[in-house]
Amino acid sequence: MTAADPRHAAAARGAIALQRCAECGAALYPAREACARCQSDRLEWLVTPDLPGTVLARTVLRHSYEPRFRADLPLALALVRLDAGPVAVCFLAPGRAPGDPVRVTARLDAAAHPVLDAA
Repeated sequence: MTAADPRHAAAARGAIALQRCAECGAALYPAREACARCQSDRLEWLVTPDLPGTVLARTVLRHSYEPRFRADLPLALALVRLDAGPVAVCFLAPGRAPGDPVRVTARLDAAAHPVLDAA
């Protein structure tokens, strides 16, 4: 992923870039070269400040082999079903549980990778 990638550019502005199929309207996550529903390659980018979703499951990461995460442990992670359709892995705000509605936002982490936060 490069700075020219729409996901990277959007996250740098605090927005989310999500692919949408121009043929059938399906929202795609993660990004793909063709629609998972209809196989069309006519994909567009929807850029928005945040997306609503629902926490499906959560877990707490207490150990990581990735040095950049160690200072932030423990980390709460969640599977969030976006109202747009796809399921995304997100960093989860304290006090959120499965079934809770959340707003998903994007940002660049300390290594300049786009990540999703659910609060």
